[in-house]
Amino acid sequence: MGFALFNRMLQKHRLAAGGPVKILIVEDDALIAMHLEHLLIESGHAVCAIARDADLAVEQGQFHKPDVVLMDLRLARGTSGSDAARRLHRCHRIRCIFISGNIDQAARCELAPFEPIDFIDKPINPFHLRRALSKVRH
Repeated sequence: MGFALFNRMLQKHRLAAGGPVKILIVEDDALIAMHLEHLLIESGHAVCAIARDADLAVEQGQFHKPDVVLMDLRLARGTSGSDAARRLHRCHRIRCIFISGNIDQAARCELAPFEPIDFIDKPINPFHLRRALSKVRH
């Protein structure tokens, strides 16, 4: 059995046992990222890292192997959350909950191949965030 498959099996076991969800936040606005981190920790989840652009998101995803990524669509340095999600999904099978101020049907279709867990509109509603995170365990 390969290491990546073994690691995924351990993650699924931990989640099924009710352990905290390990989350990578990818958001270029520092205030929004801090707000998300606060909401997540308050809900009993573990934030493993915060990234501001696509390259750092992929690097942090590879290093931390999060259960899920909270991914903004427009990132720092002109990079794209869609590009980061594609790379994370292709290389590590990491899925995302996408957050954005304008997630239209075209964006949803573009992101569909990366098996999104959910889409959340900005401003972030804590109820919608908790509901989306509950889907990670399934």
